[in-house]
Amino acid sequence: MSESKRISGNDVDVLIVGSGPVGSTFARVIADSAPHARVLMVEAGPVLNARIGEHVQNLSAAERSAAQQSAQGPDSGRPHVEAPFYEAGRAVEPDSDPALLLRPALFLAGPRSRLPGEFGLPAAGMSSGVGGMGVHWTASVPRPSGSERIDFIPEDELEAAYAEADRLLHVSRDLDGGDPLLAKLVSLLGDAFDGTAPDAPPVQLTPFAVTNDADGTRISGTNVILGDLLDDARGDGAFELRPDTLARRIVLHGRKAVGVELMDRSSGEIYEVHATRVVVAADALRTPQLLFASQIRPRALGRYLNDHLKVIGAIRLHDALSGKVEPLADGVRPVGAVLIPYVEGIRPMQGQVHPGSRSPMILAAGVAPTGRYDTGVDGARVPNAGLAWYGAKELQFSDAIEFSDTETDAFGMPAMTIHYTLTSRDAETVERLREEAVRAGRLVGEFVLGEPAFMPGGSSLHYQGSTRMGPADDGESVCDTYGRVWGIENLVIGGNNVIPTSTACNPTITSVALAVRAAQRIAAELST
Repeated sequence: MSESKRISGNDVDVLIVGSGPVGSTFARVIADSAPHARVLMVEAGPVLNARIGEHVQNLSAAERSAAQQSAQGPDSGRPHVEAPFYEAGRAVEPDSDPALLLRPALFLAGPRSRLPGEFGLPAAGMSSGVGGMGVHWTASVPRPSGSERIDFIPEDELEAAYAEADRLLHVSRDLDGGDPLLAKLVSLLGDAFDGTAPDAPPVQLTPFAVTNDADGTRISGTNVILGDLLDDARGDGAFELRPDTLARRIVLHGRKAVGVELMDRSSGEIYEVHATRVVVAADALRTPQLLFASQIRPRALGRYLNDHLKVIGAIRLHDALSGKVEPLADGVRPVGAVLIPYVEGIRPMQGQVHPGSRSPMILAAGVAPTGRYDTGVDGARVPNAGLAWYGAKELQFSDAIEFSDTETDAFGMPAMTIHYTLTSRDAETVERLREEAVRAGRLVGEFVLGEPAFMPGGSSLHYQGSTRMGPADDGESVCDTYGRVWGIENLVIGGNNVIPTSTACNPTITSVALAVRAAQRIAAELST
């Protein structure tokens, strides 16, 4: 077993599968609310860096590259070049070389992620390493509105959970610090997009899980959630993070989860750890996979899979807007993006304009013509601004992950086949996405690589709904509002996969908020 093991014996109070933002939230909330609880978190991938859980963008270039390659699962150690379709707004056909859909730190879901005649999710990527996607994400955390929100959770409870999620992720809404470029972009886009409906959310700065101060810009990784649990500064030895440990199946006694069968991926040793509560937060593809492997197969398992419809573009800002990044009066570098929010019944989409020079991300070099760049972070050369528009996908029971009883993937788990199609309403949304992206882009600049491109399925990396929550066990959901799997005692799930609504906004803040609420319930039960 792992040399970092601190919890003695094979009995714990809570076993968490997955070390991303959601798994880390469960660990943090339970540790704080039930400090006597013994919590074991397991992660199939390795520790990526000496600064455990640190976002890779906060590392040196050499450290970042090594960490990204280590997180690539079956592609570990093989450099993935940043695909031009992603950073520079150039589209890639789904039938193209799969390597064109790869991004550093990720590996693709596989050849059966797009079936003949279907839209599929060929660009669906996963990461395998301590911190999960929480050490690679863009840290954009706008909240949902209207029908994006979950109406069967009391509003006051949901708001309290969002507030705690903001705190855990160190969410900031004032990173601009008075930056005139961002202020001008908000003003220009607000004049064009605001006033579409009474009480509609206005054009605003995008909230980010980023700290920007005199010490530099740091994107929140899972380390900011776990905090002192990582170094056991509390001194109680009640928490352990065990890397390179694959969860093979949930151990059941009748209809009760009593532990997890684990495999040490370094030695091949297979063993069981017993637990009073089992939490699975392994992402929207691998959480239902583990349930399937454990013979937990409710009707809705893997169903209602959805990913944002995505249109992107690259623009050169108008000369009146463009300019070098200058530190503000207090020495802080301006950081930020502009959010054009979802408007219920009018604009079923969300747009963001990201000036390259204000991005906290270290972007790969683009492919636009010489002279159409601005200077970004660490001297990287990037297009002046990127546009990213996300559309809400129409939910379908038929959009699903099918798991095999006979074939396995690179980790020895049930192989996946993804069934995924677009509806006529989705086609209409895509056209609206293009129109709105063109409108926004022309307001503030000129397109440098053609007009905005509609991206292959899976490009947003915001897969949701595959183990959706619901108000009742009616075959349309997998768990209740606390993530408790219907019909199985002591088994809780979390992640983007439990979000039951069709959304256009980035899902992480909602997944963390739902994990806060579920973890608080577990802690209360352990304390009685």
